[in-house]
Amino acid sequence: MKNLSLIRAESGIDLKELKDDIGMHLAIDKTNSLFWEAANLVCNWEIQKSSGVEHGNALGSSEISSEVMSVIETKTYAQLKYMQQQIEIKMKSGERKAVEFWESVLNYVMIYKAKRYLQENYSSRTIEPRETQMKVSEISRINSHKNEEELISEHGLRKPKYIFRVHTGFKWNKYNRNHYDNEHPPPKIVKGYSFVIYYPEFVGQTPQYSIENDSGSSEICLVRFHAGPPYEDVVFRIVNKEWDLSWKSGFRCMFVGGILRLNFFFKQFSYRK
Repeated sequence: MKNLSLIRAESGIDLKELKDDIGMHLAIDKTNSLFWEAANLVCNWEIQKSSGVEHGNALGSSEISSEVMSVIETKTYAQLKYMQQQIEIKMKSGERKAVEFWESVLNYVMIYKAKRYLQENYSSRTIEPRETQMKVSEISRINSHKNEEELISEHGLRKPKYIFRVHTGFKWNKYNRNHYDNEHPPPKIVKGYSFVIYYPEFVGQTPQYSIENDSGSSEICLVRFHAGPPYEDVVFRIVNKEWDLSWKSGFRCMFVGGILRLNFFFKQFSYRK
C-alpha cells in the first residue's frame, strides 16, 4: 500500500504500474482530476529519481541547490502556488541564463506543490499498483457531480463506467531462457487482467461476473459483469486460460462502496520438451 501524499522511490516496475493506474484514473475520474494530476507529477518524479535522473541540473553548485531546496521544502501549498506565479513573471522578463536557473527552480516548486496538495487534502488516501483504493466519501462526491446528460433516464439502463487493464510481461521459462536474453527478450504475453466497474447508484444484490464461450475462437472467452437495473451488462473479450484463484497470486474479487473489483493472473506452467 502506498500513501500518495508521500510516494517513495521503489522498484521501477512498481512505480510504472502505479503510473499506469494513475493514468487510467486521470482519464475516467474528471471530478478528482487535481488529485490525479498531482499524483502523476509526484510519481513521474520518483521514477526519474529511481533511474538516476532528477530535475534542476541547471541549479549549479550543490550549495545553491541546497539553499533553494531549504526554502521550497518549508512552504505550504498556497505559498508554493504564489512562488510559482512569481517565478513565471521573472522568467518572462529575464535573460537567458536567469531563465534557465528559474526553470530549474520552477521544476522543484511544481513537484513540491503537488506533494503539498496531496498532503494537505488527501493525507489518508492510498493507492495500490494493481488495485486502486478510493474512499466511499469520494465516490459519493463523484456521484453528486455527475453530468445529467450522461444519464439515459431514471428507468432506462445505462452502461457503467469502468477501468479495464491488461497485465503483460515476459515468460522466462526454460525455452525462452535458451533462446532470448534481456537485450532481446521474448514476445510479451498476457499474464492477467484487472477490472474496476463503477456502480454508484446500485442498491440490489452484489454484482456478479460470469465466463462465457466465444463463438469465434476457443482461445478467447468472454467475461460478463451483471448488476441489473439501472445498469446494463458489460462484456469483455479476454484470453482463454486457467485463472490462478489464490489470494497470494493476486486474485481479488470484491464489491465495496459501489465499486466492483476483479483482479487475476493466469496459472503458470513449466515448459517441458
